[in-house]
Amino acid sequence: MCGIIGCFSREGCYEKLMEGLARLEYRGYDSAGVALLSEGGIAVRKRRGGVNALAGPPLAGQTGIGHTRWATHGRPSDANAHPHAAGKFALVHNGIVENHAALRRELEGQGAVFASETDSEVVVQLIARLYRGDFFAAVSAACARLQGSFALAVLCADRPGEIVCARRKSPLVAAAGGGALFVCSDVPALAGLAEYVCPAADGEFVRIAGGRVFFCDGEGKEIAKVFSRLPEGSRAETGGGTFMEREIAAVPRALADTLAGLRGLDFAPCARALRAAKRVFAVACGTAYHAALAFKDAAEREADVTVLCHTSSAFRDRAPRIGQGDLVVAVSQSGETADTLEAARLAKSGGAYLLSVTNAPHSSLAALADFGIAMRAGAEVAVAATKSYNCQLLCLYALAAQLAFFRHARFPAWYRSLGALVPAAREAFSAFPAVQALAARLAGAKGMYFIGRGQDAVTAAEGALKVREIAYRFAESCPAGELKHGTLALVEEGFPVLALATERALAQKCENALAEVKARGGYAVLFSQYEEVLSASCADAAIRLPAVPEPLMPAVAVIPLQELACSLCLLSGYDPDRPRNLAKSVTVE
Repeated sequence: MCGIIGCFSREGCYEKLMEGLARLEYRGYDSAGVALLSEGGIAVRKRRGGVNALAGPPLAGQTGIGHTRWATHGRPSDANAHPHAAGKFALVHNGIVENHAALRRELEGQGAVFASETDSEVVVQLIARLYRGDFFAAVSAACARLQGSFALAVLCADRPGEIVCARRKSPLVAAAGGGALFVCSDVPALAGLAEYVCPAADGEFVRIAGGRVFFCDGEGKEIAKVFSRLPEGSRAETGGGTFMEREIAAVPRALADTLAGLRGLDFAPCARALRAAKRVFAVACGTAYHAALAFKDAAEREADVTVLCHTSSAFRDRAPRIGQGDLVVAVSQSGETADTLEAARLAKSGGAYLLSVTNAPHSSLAALADFGIAMRAGAEVAVAATKSYNCQLLCLYALAAQLAFFRHARFPAWYRSLGALVPAAREAFSAFPAVQALAARLAGAKGMYFIGRGQDAVTAAEGALKVREIAYRFAESCPAGELKHGTLALVEEGFPVLALATERALAQKCENALAEVKARGGYAVLFSQYEEVLSASCADAAIRLPAVPEPLMPAVAVIPLQELACSLCLLSGYDPDRPRNLAKSVTVE
C-alpha cells in the first residue's frame, strides 16, 4: 500500500517529486524518501515519518524517484525507508515480494550485504547482481525471478535521464505535462502536475528515456498506448480543517456529481447480463463491503433476485463455482484493492460477467470489468472513507433499479427520488451540533455498540467501523434482534448503545432492544427520521435524520455517524486523515 513516483523534468524535478509524494501520503506515511540522479551519482534522502520529515535543501538532478511507505516487511525506520540502493541502482517499490527470503539467502551467499529488513532491498540487490551494462535487461531479468506483486521504479547511475518501471498486480500509471514525464502509483497524486495519463497493464514495463515515456514488454518491444486527459475531479477537497472534515462536507457535491454521471450512463451494453443473470454476486472489502450489503438488500427487494455477498478475500478462499450467466459486481473506491482485483479475476476466468463500481476510471478494476459504473466522488485523501461510501450507495441503488427494470420492466418507486439524496445530505449537517455534543458525552467511553434492524444493520456496521478506524475505540455492530443472544452481556452502567431506526415497520422492534439496554443501565442513543419514533423512545439522546424514501436512508443516515467518528477522533487528539496501521489503497493481500 506504498506510494511511488518517478519524474524526469529539466526544471524543478525535486519539487515535483515532493509535491507528488505529499499527495500520495494516503497510501502510507510511516516513512518517505527520494533519490535523484545527477552527475555525481545518485543522491538519496529518506527518513522515518511523513513527507515533511524530508525537509532540507532541494537535491539536484533532472531524474528522480520517490516513495511514501506503509510498512509490510520491517518496522518504520530510516534504514527501512525507500529508496533502497545497491551498486549503481536505486529503487522504490509498492507490493510484496513473496520469495524475498530465498532470494536474500542466495544474494548473501554471493556476498551481498543488506542494510534493511525489507523485501524491497532484495530487488535492488538482485538488479545490481544481474547488471551487465544493459539497464533494462537487468530490471527485466530481476522481475522474472520475483514472486508476488510489485510496482517498481528504478534509477541507474550509468543512465542519466532514464527510469525503468515494472508492474505486476500493483497499480502504475505513466503521465506527461508541464514539461515533465511521470510514473506514479495513482492518478490523483498527479493532479496539477500532469495533463495526460495512461495506466500500465499487468506485466508491462514503463520507460522514461530520451525525453519520452513509453511502454514495452519484458523483451523491450514497445507497446502502442493511447494517453488520455487527466480526469476532472482528481484534486483533493480544499478548505479548512482536516481532509476528512472537508470530505464529509463535500458529500452533497459528490452525490450531485455522481448522480449527473449516472443520468448520462447507458446501461444497454450490460442489459443482457442484468436480464439473464442466473446468480448475482457482490464482492468488496471494508467500507465497500458495507455498500455491497446495502446493494444486496435493495436488489433482492426490487429485482426479485438473490444476491450472494462476499468479502473479496472470502470469495477467493471459498472459490465459489462461477460460470457463464453469473453476474459479479465488484466494488472498490480505488479500483486497486488487491483482494477485490483477485476476486474479479477469478470471476472473469470462470466466465462470469464482471461489473465494477469504482471511483477511479483509470484503475485496474475498471480496465478488467465488462461494464463499469464510475463514481464521481472526487479525490478522497483521508484514509477512512466518507463521501466515497455515499457515492457507492448511490451507484448501487441505480444498479439495483436497472436490475429491476431489465428483469421486470419497471423501476422501483424510489428510483425517481435518487436526486433527493443531495438536499437530504445537506440537511444531515443540521444534526452535527447534536452529534458533536454526543461525541463529547462519549469521549471517555472505552467502547460502544451500534445496532439496527434490516438495512439499518448495514449502517450500524459502517458507523462502528469508522469509530474503530480513527477513534481507536472498541466499536462493534450487532443486528438489534441479536442483542440478547450474547452481546447484551457487555452492556453495563453507562455503556453506550447507538441505534438506528429508519424503517417504520421495524422501529418498535428496535425500541424493544433499547429498552433492554436501558434496563441494564446502558446509555441509549436513537437515530431516526420519524419524529413519532424519536419522541416515543426511551433513549437518553435522540437525533433526527433527514427523510428520503426508506430504501435510500442508508446514504443519509450514515453521515451523522461519519461526523461522530471524526469528532471522537479530534477530541482524542488524533489525526483522522492518518489512522495508525491503515492506508487508503490496500494493494497488498
